Amino acid sequence: MKLVLVRHVETYGNVGHLLNGHTESDYTPRGVAMKELLIKELIVLDQKLAFDKIYASPTSRALKIAQEVGLLTGKEIQVDPRLREFNFGIFEGKTRDQCIELFPEEWDHWMANYNDYLVPQGQSQREYHELCANFLAELAEEETVLIIAHGGTIHSMLTNMLNLPLDCKWHFDVKLGSVTIIDYSHGFGMLSHMSTPAYELLAEKTPLTDNKKAAMRAAARTEAQAKAAQKRKLNKQKTVRN
Repeated sequence: MKLVLVRHVETYGNVGHLLNGHTESDYTPRGVAMKELLIKELIVLDQKLAFDKIYASPTSRALKIAQEVGLLTGKEIQVDPRLREFNFGIFEGKTRDQCIELFPEEWDHWMANYNDYLVPQGQSQREYHELCANFLAELAEEETVLIIAHGGTIHSMLTNMLNLPLDCKWHFDVKLGSVTIIDYSHGFGMLSHMSTPAYELLAEKTPLTDNKKAAMRAAARTEAQAKAAQKRKLNKQKTVRN
């Protein structure tokens, strides 16, 4: 099986650093230009690989790309809710700082137990990972499949198909509008390709690059985890005194 994993292009949620999982967000002007370039790349890739099936997240930032590819290739699009981004629950549509201000206790719990904490009104990372695993298990091994979804979806599929621990997903820089290809046979996955079309040549740019976004996310995780550790230490000291 060959999986072609595509992340959606830039939206206002990305530029605003919002935790948009199930929340809809429109493309920025640069995102619109990225979409057109990405679709051209996917048409060329279809001519080379001949997609047997095309799957998409029901969220519009991914679905619109899939629909245009389907229209141009004459292939049916299959929408699967398991391909949605992670459900951030009470954190949906908010920045990290807003989450810490509005839900400090819940945020600390999540940072202290990132994979298994069930975000209120949302899900845990492990539950999300298992949903992606269930989707992958239903695919036919002899097919070439295009999947257009989200960063979280692709991270989960990478760790699932490469048989890696869940935390290893952060080693993969899945950029907006990127194309990742995995070859999978008899339970063994191989990462064969990761690329991003030449979006840097587009006239419309945003001030925050993908690399800076990734660095900010990493710094935010480190800060929140340190805060949670300090809080646990203080609580332990209080318990000892009592």
